[in-house]
Amino acid sequence: METSGLKKILRKNFSAARSALSAEDRNSYDQAIMVRILALPDFQQSEIVGSFVAFGAEPDLARLPVRRLFLPRFDEKFKVYRMVEVRDPATELIVGRYGIPEPVGDLPEATESELREMFFLVPAVACDRNGIRLGRGGGFYDRLLAQSAKSAAVIYSCQLSESPLPKESFDRPVRWVITERETISNEHCR
Repeated sequence: METSGLKKILRKNFSAARSALSAEDRNSYDQAIMVRILALPDFQQSEIVGSFVAFGAEPDLARLPVRRLFLPRFDEKFKVYRMVEVRDPATELIVGRYGIPEPVGDLPEATESELREMFFLVPAVACDRNGIRLGRGGGFYDRLLAQSAKSAAVIYSCQLSESPLPKESFDRPVRWVITERETISNEHCR
């Protein structure tokens, strides 16, 4: 089977497993995930955090304490996500591309220096133990991850693939995979 067909099947299966979790379980798991993130020394030392707004049944990190928070905003002209600093998510987010909340248009984008320093927390449909993540498709986060070595995919344990996921040349592995049950470190991604 070709890679794109396999990825489509995997996305469907892992998305279904995540969607099957109850809201109560997801809330409990979100708390455990945030505890694991806060325990990472690289996260503790990071002044700048790039994160995501939970969409659908994704882990919700909205209550994660950070010094400076950057969230993705879709750039229609270049068809990429740009990281934008947000100080008050309650007032500075609007419904954006794909129905996902994103920063309003007048907030400034991260500089190249800020992107290099940023600790990235990224969503995934699935991840394997080698830090290969399966996203929704499009490679948007892979382009962002290419700019920083400090990155963690945030998933529920039902989204962790014990078998290697298909990998393409543009896929960027994450340094950590964080679930409610474990933090998996990928030394080769440092």
